[in-house]
Amino acid sequence: MRSARGIVLLLALVVACVPPSDPMSYRLDATGELWSSGEGALVLQEVRALYPEFFEEVLDPTLVREPDMRPLRRDLEFAPVDRRNFDALHALAIAYYEYNYQAESHRGGDLYLANSMLTARIVAVPWRAYGEVHDAGLRDAMLDFFEDAASGEKLGSATTAPRLAPIVGSLAKKEDDPARHARIERIASEIEARWPGPDYAR
Repeated sequence: MRSARGIVLLLALVVACVPPSDPMSYRLDATGELWSSGEGALVLQEVRALYPEFFEEVLDPTLVREPDMRPLRRDLEFAPVDRRNFDALHALAIAYYEYNYQAESHRGGDLYLANSMLTARIVAVPWRAYGEVHDAGLRDAMLDFFEDAASGEKLGSATTAPRLAPIVGSLAKKEDDPARHARIERIASEIEARWPGPDYAR
């Protein structure tokens, strides 16, 4: 696990030679196991410059404390929606994957609970924001993040993905658009079908 962590951080510092996709969209779903591979390196470079203090804590595995998420929450819920909303979403997504990986790396150890709590606090920010913003593109991007996190592809996320089923499912109460409402139900159903039963039983 330590060597995998080193690979993650090394890749995160290298800007991949790939053309960036639409910045007004979720851009980490095609990076596979490592969020920092491919375009993920570009995304990190962009959002790290915007939230340096936040990432100073997120990317330091020796610091197990809650970073200040108020600037990200403000930017994610900003209206009218612009690039800053999507940058904040990506910053939160990276933090989610990092804290989740750290928690799973220390499963059964002293740092497991602390990092698990940080992961939960991170995912609560886009969950809350979904009910505060009504921009179709931003809501789609948030669902892209939840679907990506629940896919189990990102390093360390397979065992924690089942926890996202009720979180995603509860978004249906905040959604009036029939297509997105159906998508929310589909994502939650797919999580439950892929990993039946509580994740702690695994």
